[in-house]
Amino acid sequence: MTEFTPPISERKTEELIEIVYSGKEYWNEEAIRQSKLELEKRNVSKKEQEKVISKWEKEVDDYIVELKNTLEQNKSEGYSILRMLSIFAVAPFILVGKWTVGKDLIELRNENFKLKFKQRLILLLTGTLFWIGIFIYGFNASEKERLKLSHEEEIEISDWKKKHGYEK
Repeated sequence: MTEFTPPISERKTEELIEIVYSGKEYWNEEAIRQSKLELEKRNVSKKEQEKVISKWEKEVDDYIVELKNTLEQNKSEGYSILRMLSIFAVAPFILVGKWTVGKDLIELRNENFKLKFKQRLILLLTGTLFWIGIFIYGFNASEKERLKLSHEEEIEISDWKKKHGYEK
């Protein structure tokens, strides 16, 4: 006889019922056989076993109903203005994975947050475009300043050349 850890005889009645009713997909035949024998030793009738199974089925049904209700509620839940501003402000960092603000897009979609998913996607895109625009504007402004200074230096050099006779 195969020994299990913990031994079948030391397990709770509900665990034995679970082993018997889970079947060969989860437990080997010896564990199922020993569990059936232990249930018989404990005088647990088929009716009592079915009662436990019914209780579990009801718990599963209740969980499914609760999950459906939660998913339905999630559908129309949106971000607050402050949260939207924070996502917008750090959008590039969120996209590259350096920062997290709440659930990511995949989690939002999996948990049926339709409104939040759309809001986050738009905020990430517009926030990133905003920062790219700021970067390009800053780069162009600094480039104009550099070219302006370069042009002023050219004028100063040509004046010096004229003064010292290098240009006529």
